[in-house]
Amino acid sequence: MISNLYNNLDVAIIAAIISAIVSVLIAVFGRIIDWLREKNMLNYKLNREYSFKQMMGIKEKLSGSKTPLIKAAEDLNHRLWNFAGNIDKEWHICNRNDWANPNGCYYIKSFTYRFLVFFYWLDKAENDIYCFDFSQASKSEKDYLKFIKTLKFFFCDGKLLRSLNYDVSAQRSHFFVDNIKEYISYIKSDTGVIGFEEFKPKMEKEPELILPMIHYITDIRKDGDNCNYNVIICFHLFLMLFLNKYGLDYQYTDRNKFRNLIKQNYNDIRIKKDLYEFLKRNKIQKQAKWIIKDLELNESWLKQLKLH
Repeated sequence: MISNLYNNLDVAIIAAIISAIVSVLIAVFGRIIDWLREKNMLNYKLNREYSFKQMMGIKEKLSGSKTPLIKAAEDLNHRLWNFAGNIDKEWHICNRNDWANPNGCYYIKSFTYRFLVFFYWLDKAENDIYCFDFSQASKSEKDYLKFIKTLKFFFCDGKLLRSLNYDVSAQRSHFFVDNIKEYISYIKSDTGVIGFEEFKPKMEKEPELILPMIHYITDIRKDGDNCNYNVIICFHLFLMLFLNKYGLDYQYTDRNKFRNLIKQNYNDIRIKKDLYEFLKRNKIQKQAKWIIKDLELNESWLKQLKLH
């Protein structure tokens, strides 16, 4: 009887010990689970806050430069339309000695100014966002940056002129990216860029820093073998697509007007193959489908070209 009592006590003690251990384990595991849950919630909250901060920063920076960039693109587009219809009049060709005349060479002065202003806002739109994590940007924002980079590279990619046997080392018909940064410093002001009324006398007296940009424009000739002429044509077509996508309705170029410009003014392009490869390198063929179709830049055309 005493033995049974001891056995019953042993069972009770063991059960109590097991119950205590289970309670301790439940408490420990509960605390661990609570800690993991709180940690994950904190990480989730921090990640959400980080993503939100990055996205808002990107939107704020892009919106700050987008409006002036669109305006600069519009001004340059107007000049290029005018240039397409009047290039044979050679208003843009002006000797350096004539630049000093306050009443002369308006066309080249205003042409150069519009290009510099456009490049300034293009550079600002691209570089302002690099203080943020652009992987957090939306698809539309990434496409916008792709447009910006492509617009700049039209003038920085020597491969675009391979078909014309362009000598890249001469650097007469393309710019290095760092060169563009030097040129746009010419028009910087505390609030953005100087006005044309301030730029004009500056170019008349001290044009040395931007001479390559001026020469680039004055060297354009309506000649299919002219490198600068070919680049300007291709750039203008792409600039219109940029305004179509991001500009206002009055800045839109409809398809017929776009197509007629190619047929009537831009029908002597010699760098079609290089242009197609350029668009592929910049991964922007989809956005440039008007150019590809209206210039017949397709794979079948390229295969036929290789056979001849």
